[in-house]
Amino acid sequence: MNNLEYQSGFGNEFASEDSRCPGSLPKGQNNPQACKYGLYAEQLSGTAFTAPRETNQRSWLYRLIPSAKHEPFQPYPQPFLTSRWGDQPPNPNQMRWKPFDIP
Repeated sequence: MNNLEYQSGFGNEFASEDSRCPGSLPKGQNNPQACKYGLYAEQLSGTAFTAPRETNQRSWLYRLIPSAKHEPFQPYPQPFLTSRWGDQPPNPNQMRWKPFDIP
């Protein structure tokens, strides 16, 4: 019982770090100005933007390259799996939305 290890975090929010990159997760901050190992900090939100702030669900990701810089996804052939989404595969690539000009 002396070898117990607890997850760091508070209020059901936890942090985990890859053991191959010790110290990569910043202590006491979410979005450091400079991440260790040349990583990029990105916040992923899993909540609608209309939700109250105290109920927001989010994750901080530390990535090798920013998600906006990834190459376009390519379909991976799956001979035994079908989706039939109108026989048009979904496009997971980043798309831009340009809002209309306010008069």
